[in-house]
Amino acid sequence: MTAPSRIPGPVSEPTLASAVVDRIRSDILRGVLPPGEKLRLEHLAPRYDVGRTPLREACCRLASEGLVTIEDQRGFRVAPISRADLLDLTRARQQIEAIALRAAIAHGDIAWEGEVTAALHRLLRIAPASDSGALDEAWESEHARFHKTLLSACGSPWLLKFHATLFDQSERYRRLSLAYGRVERDIDGEHTALVRATLARDAERACALLIEHIARTTELVLAGHPGLRSADSSSEELSTKTRSTSGKGMTS
Repeated sequence: MTAPSRIPGPVSEPTLASAVVDRIRSDILRGVLPPGEKLRLEHLAPRYDVGRTPLREACCRLASEGLVTIEDQRGFRVAPISRADLLDLTRARQQIEAIALRAAIAHGDIAWEGEVTAALHRLLRIAPASDSGALDEAWESEHARFHKTLLSACGSPWLLKFHATLFDQSERYRRLSLAYGRVERDIDGEHTALVRATLARDAERACALLIEHIARTTELVLAGHPGLRSADSSSEELSTKTRSTSGKGMTS
């Protein structure tokens, strides 16, 4: 039997668009393309080494994810950020991920438990940032993989799709805030406690820990990014937390 040729053929437009989507998404999440920036196709074409057609398709797809806005007759722009948007995003993410985690705990099997344990182990082996304060892209990748794996047994592709979109939006805010300094946080401890509760099949505690974990990130972003601070926001920030009435699962 003749082996299939390994010589690549012409790259199709859909393939080009998919590759460009990933590259532009990464640049938006990392703040290389800042909030509100005009995405001029004539400037992006040489930057990403593609034509305008796959660029236009990529921007339309990113608009469906909420990372890009479409302006009538005026092209595309990186989606802006705001305090209200982050708070709304946080509440939506808390609700979606708590539903997904509860379902994953109910339906996850031994193989899923192993995948969750392995995802945590990989994450704990990497420092979130270098001594110079630069983000570690390997940690960022494993962090996203960890949260995806945690919910992967929920049995709902729609929940996982919503999670992916909301997670990316949250990460954009978190990464933008890191440019203004870092706050000490036991992020490894939070992830470890979350996994312990999950593997113990304690859905109430696991969901409470997850909700607090997401809220903690939002609070640090709101406090760290000068464009998102508010002079009087104590009651507003408390609304980002959905605490269990029994008090179980609270993080410090």
